[in-house]
Amino acid sequence: MILDTDDAERFFKLYKALTLFVGQRLKFIEPPAKSAKVIVALPLEQRVKVRDAFLKHLDLIDAFVEENPFRLDPEELNIVRSWNDLVAGEFYVLRNLKKYTVFLTAKEPTVAYGVVGLSEPFEVVITQPLPYFCKTVLLPYQGRIVY
Repeated sequence: MILDTDDAERFFKLYKALTLFVGQRLKFIEPPAKSAKVIVALPLEQRVKVRDAFLKHLDLIDAFVEENPFRLDPEELNIVRSWNDLVAGEFYVLRNLKKYTVFLTAKEPTVAYGVVGLSEPFEVVITQPLPYFCKTVLLPYQGRIVY
């Protein structure tokens, strides 16, 4: 299962905005980049560095919400604020079900998450047989979990 197009677009809009904010704050991206499209243009290595640095500075979520540099509406700010509850780590992708894909934490205590794809089903993203081991970040998004 994947998000519908409008939800996926909204997620990407918010995620790019937060990532640009984090990248500028942590000096990975030079200001005065005003458009979150700058993030997409970065090489994958640099985007991964920004993400990894962000995971060490989750306080930037609250700074982003407080400053609201992209003039997001209150609902969008609440979505970003909910990302304080993200789960980052190593997972086993166990099974694709109709409504979500089951991810299990690789470390004890084992926790199962029902994860929804953003714009492509997991069958397309993960072409290897399941279970599949991966390192990722799970984010709450409007009552669902995305990666």
